[in-house]
Amino acid sequence: MHVALLSHEYPPFIFGGVGTFVENLANGLSMQGLRVTVISGRPMPHPGQQCDNGSNDVSEISVIRYRYPNIPPRHITFQVFNQKKISNIVRHIEADIVHGQGGSTFPALLSLKHQTPTLVTFHSNPKMEKTMSLLSLTRGGNIGDFYTFVMGYPVWAYTYRKELECCDVAVAVSRTLKEELTTRTASYIQQKIFTIHNGVNIEKLEKEHRNASCNDETNHIILFAGRFFWRKGVLNLLRLAHFLQEKHPIDLKIVVHGSGPLYNRMKNEISQHGLRNIILKGFTTRDELMRSMRRAVFVVIPSFYEACPMILLESMCLGKIPITFNLPYATELTKNGRYGIIARNVEDMAAKIKFAYDKLDLKKLGKNISRFAKSEYDIRKTALKYQDLYRKIAG
Repeated sequence: MHVALLSHEYPPFIFGGVGTFVENLANGLSMQGLRVTVISGRPMPHPGQQCDNGSNDVSEISVIRYRYPNIPPRHITFQVFNQKKISNIVRHIEADIVHGQGGSTFPALLSLKHQTPTLVTFHSNPKMEKTMSLLSLTRGGNIGDFYTFVMGYPVWAYTYRKELECCDVAVAVSRTLKEELTTRTASYIQQKIFTIHNGVNIEKLEKEHRNASCNDETNHIILFAGRFFWRKGVLNLLRLAHFLQEKHPIDLKIVVHGSGPLYNRMKNEISQHGLRNIILKGFTTRDELMRSMRRAVFVVIPSFYEACPMILLESMCLGKIPITFNLPYATELTKNGRYGIIARNVEDMAAKIKFAYDKLDLKKLGKNISRFAKSEYDIRKTALKYQDLYRKIAG
């Protein structure tokens, strides 16, 4: 079977977790013996920049890239500038399935659905993103979120609706997201939505982890990695640092990887409030992230909304202890907190970190979390579930 994975982002050109998901799935499907072609984009930072449109072979995976202007929304820009090329290449390679990503497959889907069976994986919910952005306006968010998720909501919601209508099968990356997508949705659409959690390429992840040199592995930390948007809860990191410094003192620093519109505000507030236990690394490489991951005891995910975050799955597979708020995605992916720490609010989060660090056998807990995550979120298991759906719609 030949699967064409369609995504505007794919390493090294990635803007979020979707690119990582596609890379992991491509490798997982290849491990199962499927032929995989990734059809992706190569953003052009400057008009007129010359880029190669050809394909590159990575193991058994063929990657075909097409240029597009680096103008948001990139998922739409990529398709609009390359719609005919995408349609022609799918026909040329004789793909048995086209597997697209939510928000990145329409309008290309209008022609692709007449050529071959189609599946779309949905990674988020436009309505929830809009709600979070509206809340952020009075809670310290950035105006950029408003433009992206509120002003852009009509187009994004329309795109999602058309993808749900036109594809043969849809996949939500969590049960929580599936419930959100099926609310007020026609029954015929509800029947074609399945749930498959994201998967982790465990062998690759463990190799990265092993090879990441670390000068002081005994100097343990609390790790955060993500974009500096309000929804990601990055401002909660400041409050967490305050509670851990003043009310629940602990000999751990919060090391923060990432950047975004709230970076300067966080940097200024750390200085103003004299927070000595939080370090901003800024935008870093994967190797630098893995060096911090080696030192991490806890990985904190203070988001107000997620579907199936890769940082949660990867850290769990490595035996790190995830710390989240009591939200549906967190209870689903950690089995109601059995394999992680779930808190009611930021102060409760700080208190539970302090208790766990002082009282629990963290090594044993980490091993249990790793054992569970590897059994649940191995990319091979994810790929097998997708393969079953491919067969279902390909006949």
